[in-house]
Amino acid sequence: MSNCEQEAWNGTHANKDSSDSASKETVQKRPYRIYGEDMPKGALDRAYLALFREYPPLLRLAAVAGASQTAFALLSVYALPVYLIEDLHVSGLAVGGVTTVFLLSEMVLKFPLGRLSDRLGRKPFIVFGPLLIALNPIVMARLPLRLWTLIFPLRAVDGAGAAALWPPLFAMVGDLVRDRSRAAAMSVVNTVYLGAIGAAAAIGGFTSDLSGSNRVPFYLVSGLLLVSALTAHLGLPGQSMLEVERGEATDPPEDTEAEDPAELHHHPLSIVLLVTVLMTLSVWTLPNFLIVYIKVELGLSGSKTGLLLAVMAVPVMLLGLPLGRVADQWGRSRAVRASLAVSAAAMWLVPSCRGVVSFWLVAVVCVLSYMFGTPAWLALVSSLAPKSRRGGVMGIVATAEGAGAALAPLLGGFLWDIHHSYIFYGAAALLTIGAIVAAVVLRGARN
Repeated sequence: MSNCEQEAWNGTHANKDSSDSASKETVQKRPYRIYGEDMPKGALDRAYLALFREYPPLLRLAAVAGASQTAFALLSVYALPVYLIEDLHVSGLAVGGVTTVFLLSEMVLKFPLGRLSDRLGRKPFIVFGPLLIALNPIVMARLPLRLWTLIFPLRAVDGAGAAALWPPLFAMVGDLVRDRSRAAAMSVVNTVYLGAIGAAAAIGGFTSDLSGSNRVPFYLVSGLLLVSALTAHLGLPGQSMLEVERGEATDPPEDTEAEDPAELHHHPLSIVLLVTVLMTLSVWTLPNFLIVYIKVELGLSGSKTGLLLAVMAVPVMLLGLPLGRVADQWGRSRAVRASLAVSAAAMWLVPSCRGVVSFWLVAVVCVLSYMFGTPAWLALVSSLAPKSRRGGVMGIVATAEGAGAALAPLLGGFLWDIHHSYIFYGAAALLTIGAIVAAVVLRGARN
């Protein structure tokens, strides 16, 4: 680990141990409040409306995340693989190499760009990231066969754009939202993030079928990236407005850290990164092969596969934010442990699902349990960092995610070649190991 990474991690614990326990008990018993008034008790209001009323920029931040992730997923999961294989007749190994170049570029640059956003502000990076790569998809779609290898450097630039976007975006969530609502706020972004992946697969299939061309999705990707940059430029607060938007000037003195992830403090950064890598590896082992698996094993056409994924996204979008609220109230460390355990158990069952309904039910359980734990884990990590170092710490975690994502396609391909169902067994094994590590690391954490 480099000195700057260790400094970023060590700096997150400067004032934690000196906190008054009586003050923390007061905070934990304190109800959610908006502008000094208790939040309404209605389930719908607490789940969906109150958070956006308290933090208006959060909705615009979610829109930026949704447009960006739909673009990235549409390009990586559908447009590029289908175009390269069906139109340019490129080998599967080359397609995997294109994905790896993107992920490695993103992984290497996430920490330095996240750390830089601590000094220069979040908004410039969130705007610049999508804008930098907005025209790349159009260039890829217009390349002649003899020049198709230029896609490799273009994907490296795409990785730089993604690295500029995601760590500052997740760090801005921590900047905007007080600790007591941080898991719910992370849940907003995470719900949009995962929903965008399912939407991208459906959009890719439908647009290609309707237009009769595999190039049309590339143009949609460029449009979505421009929309993301424009929304960020017009809708997100700059550095000078961030404190005002967060409302720190009117924050009551006792509203500090609502939860102290005490056990997490006493473990080295390597353990935190290990859990992150295991979670990412388990998830990203599947995407490159999931659509093919559904077609082959369940016998669905491309359009029906897109419809299945779209229907799967409905409960995800409806329940994502309420699950974040539950994680805030139930306790983040508990949420992480339960999420990994349920996800692992459900993942072991996927290969035995031979019908569309059973596959849908088990897949929804997997996704919802993952959504329950991931925002809580991100909130735990981000709550360890003061604002001046949050971008750097989130950049370290994002780098670990990038490492897992870069290795996952190779692992998935190896397991796929052995047997199609082994991609799910591999993911289940990784989640099981993650659940055991999290149970040990977080066994004594409060709340």
